[in-house]
Amino acid sequence: MLFYSKIVIIASMKTKKYDHKKIESKWQKKWDKAKIFKTEKSSKKPKCYVLDMFPYPSGDGLHVGHPKGYIATDIYSRYKKMNGFNILHPMGWDAFGLPAENYAIKNKIHPEVAVKKNIKRFKNQLSKIGFNYDWSREINTTDPEYYKWTQWTFLQMYKKGLAYESYEPINWCPSCQTGLANEDLDGDLCERCGSKVEKKPMRQWVLKITEYADRMLQDLDKLAWPESIKELQRNWIGKSEGTEINFKITNYELGIKVFTTRVDTIFGCTYVVLAPEHPLLQKGKLQITNYELVQKYIDEVKNKPEIERTAEKKEKTGIKLEGVSAINPANGEEVPIFVADYVLGHYGTGAVMAVPAHDERDFAFAKKYNLPIKQVILPIRIDTKNPHREGYPIVERKMVHGLIKNKKTGEYLMLNWKSNPWTTFILGGAEEGEDEMEAILREIKEETGISNLKFLFKSISAYSEYGAYHKQQNRVAYPTAYFFEFNDDSTQVVVTDEEKAKHELQWIDLKKGLPKNFTCSEWDIWLSAMNFEGFSPMTELGKLFNSGKFNGLSSQEAKEKITEYLKSKKFGDKKITYKLKDWVFSRQRYWGEPIPVVHCEKCGIIPVPEKELPVILPKVKSYAPTGTGESPLADIAKWVNTKCPKCKGKAKRETNTMPQWAGSCWYYLRYVDPKNKKALVDKKEEKYFMPVDMYVGGAEHATRHLIYARFWHKFLFDIGAVSYGEPFMNLHSVGLILAEDGKKMSKRWGNVVNPDDMVKTYGADTLRMYEMFMGPFNQAIAWKTDNMIGCRRFIEKIWRIQFKVNKNATIDEELESLLNETIKKVSDSIENFSFNTAISSMMIFSNELDSREFVSRKTYEQILLLLAPFAPHVTDEIWNNLGNKKLIYKSIWPKFDPAKIIKNNFNLVLQINGKVRSTISVPVGITESEAQKIALENEAIKKYTTGAVIKKVIYVKDRLVNIVI
Repeated sequence: MLFYSKIVIIASMKTKKYDHKKIESKWQKKWDKAKIFKTEKSSKKPKCYVLDMFPYPSGDGLHVGHPKGYIATDIYSRYKKMNGFNILHPMGWDAFGLPAENYAIKNKIHPEVAVKKNIKRFKNQLSKIGFNYDWSREINTTDPEYYKWTQWTFLQMYKKGLAYESYEPINWCPSCQTGLANEDLDGDLCERCGSKVEKKPMRQWVLKITEYADRMLQDLDKLAWPESIKELQRNWIGKSEGTEINFKITNYELGIKVFTTRVDTIFGCTYVVLAPEHPLLQKGKLQITNYELVQKYIDEVKNKPEIERTAEKKEKTGIKLEGVSAINPANGEEVPIFVADYVLGHYGTGAVMAVPAHDERDFAFAKKYNLPIKQVILPIRIDTKNPHREGYPIVERKMVHGLIKNKKTGEYLMLNWKSNPWTTFILGGAEEGEDEMEAILREIKEETGISNLKFLFKSISAYSEYGAYHKQQNRVAYPTAYFFEFNDDSTQVVVTDEEKAKHELQWIDLKKGLPKNFTCSEWDIWLSAMNFEGFSPMTELGKLFNSGKFNGLSSQEAKEKITEYLKSKKFGDKKITYKLKDWVFSRQRYWGEPIPVVHCEKCGIIPVPEKELPVILPKVKSYAPTGTGESPLADIAKWVNTKCPKCKGKAKRETNTMPQWAGSCWYYLRYVDPKNKKALVDKKEEKYFMPVDMYVGGAEHATRHLIYARFWHKFLFDIGAVSYGEPFMNLHSVGLILAEDGKKMSKRWGNVVNPDDMVKTYGADTLRMYEMFMGPFNQAIAWKTDNMIGCRRFIEKIWRIQFKVNKNATIDEELESLLNETIKKVSDSIENFSFNTAISSMMIFSNELDSREFVSRKTYEQILLLLAPFAPHVTDEIWNNLGNKKLIYKSIWPKFDPAKIIKNNFNLVLQINGKVRSTISVPVGITESEAQKIALENEAIKKYTTGAVIKKVIYVKDRLVNIVI
């Protein structure tokens, strides 16, 4: 009877369906009421600070792409909580800036009202997904109690000389009616509205971010960030170590300063180029005899987008400055001066020494305007097939190579040598006093009998090392290739018996590939010359020649020696430059933090006293841009007119406002201590919670927010406001979720998917699971609503398994092994942000449980604990159904036992000559012959073994196969 009644109870429970709406609403209310997500203040527990790049609350609300990163941090922080950490996982709003202001103007609503409405919308959407945010720490960058400390930091920068007023051309967006930093551009377009920016002189505030460039570069090595993000930062900062050189202008005291990283090429400088924006081109600076033409050219190109001016394939344009020339300080030669649009005024010094033999842009310009091209660097080529041998003498030779093309067939003439396994072009040495052209024609006639050839062009020269074993010599050669065309069979004469004994002639179609025994370490240089149909620019480092007393030096040696020489003559010195420019920190708009300074006619710029902070943004009716370049604040006399804090006389407030990025530079610090009215952050709390342990956001912020925030934080560190030199120790970039049509989700395309609809139809837990299961977290992937059903079915399966729980059920060795393996995989996957593999592991284990008639409660609870960070609502409901009174969020994460994991497979390492070429999962205990067979049939290995001679195969049991070829 007892057994019968138990069956009846189980059967009746099976009728209870999974109702996601009821369950999710229930548990969200319980969590909120119990305040279970509230972060403890500094405690004895280890802390884990998990941070989202906080959102700008747009009027459109969230689409399904937005929560992806938030779901990931929610899973990670829940996992850390269950592992005993004190979690700080906050949320707030980046609500100042152009987007909010433009939205308000478009919808005829005040930005403050719009922001409040949008935040309410975002918060409501986020709450439906079940995030574990501590909303008691919520911040808003537009709150005066928040931006008081943004203004305070600005004042500290001003006192330290890091904030300064400037008046010079900046990026001006005619649509947004404001100035922009370089980081706010997409090429030459405004990142926000897509309009082409212009260069416009403006009064603005600038922060000396370049003062921190070196430290930001060096400290990247301390960070556990994706290497791609670190490389983006390195490239954006763009540190260049080189030489600043002064080219004197004939008959003037003035000089042209150029910066170069390749001072080793200075002897090859054949002209100098000024950017159209260069101050020397202002009328009256130089007596340019064709100034009207020059000015006309400048007017034509000044508004061209930079991306167009610097495009590699764009035809180079410019005009020579008649009546003036520059003097090359290395050799005293006079060289012409040009103005050309491919040089930018704000990059380096706005001028370049042009070395067309060793720079592709200079080469293209020189070719167009028929300017001299002078090679001064020899590319170095070492013949690894025939290297120098110990004991052989070194003999230097001036070498010539002849490349003869048959005009009719397109084939090239080569020599198959009989005494050595070589195939070469015609080659030989130029005798002392012999002209190179004479030498190659002599070699061609001797070795082929051909005398009637049409000369086409010659290549650059090279520096070459190889072993001439047949001569028992080590050669150091200086080869040059001469290209000829052959079109007359009747001109071929008989080759001597002596030459026939050395080699035989062969015509080769190079399009089909090179001969097997072809030897020519300079082939890439000759091929480049062939493709260019003549001289091709050589940009690599090498050895100097045509460079006076510096001949024979390597490029690296020459950089030091030539710089020292120029310095001794007061013509140059070492210099470090950066691509990164100081941060344009003011906007000519209303919706931003007021800059806390006043302008006094008597005292100049005076900071607002700290006790008077915050300087509050005034309430206005009109906040649209003025169109004059002034902020709308300039028209509010009551707010603008004030007293000078120093002399108490009449003064005017600063009317430019801060950019959107100001508030987002330090928001993570305010989460630590959001209600503090006496300091930016309490030192004890900051020391406990900082630095951020895990930061998640879009890779598009690599060269904006992450650069700005690191600079801001380092400054706060320098003044003792924070305890650590870097804010974010670990970083993960979230891949975009695209629309089903593969485009970015946008109202413009009508392809937006609302998460509210997905939560309503499938449930928040299903949405969370699906977004993590779509693919690797950092990769972009297209949304497919139909695919959500797979995650929904998985949750329903987990739901059904609860009705199989039986206290008499046992766990066998195989299931226990799989459970421990699953715990390990899920734990490792969460740590590595490989959420899709974590879910896959849980799906495999759930299938095994579902195949059983009964399941032990202990085993089932283990899978619930693993699933809880991913699907918190349904797991709390089942946890409660099983009789647990404590919330699953406060439970302890399962621990795996390595001894109980039955290892069925291992990763077999596949090597070629000791180098790893692939790894493949194979069963434990496979035989040596099986391992060898697997290795030889592997596609990655076949690339190396096809056509090669396999000398031996080495097998290390359950570890590797090494194929020696």
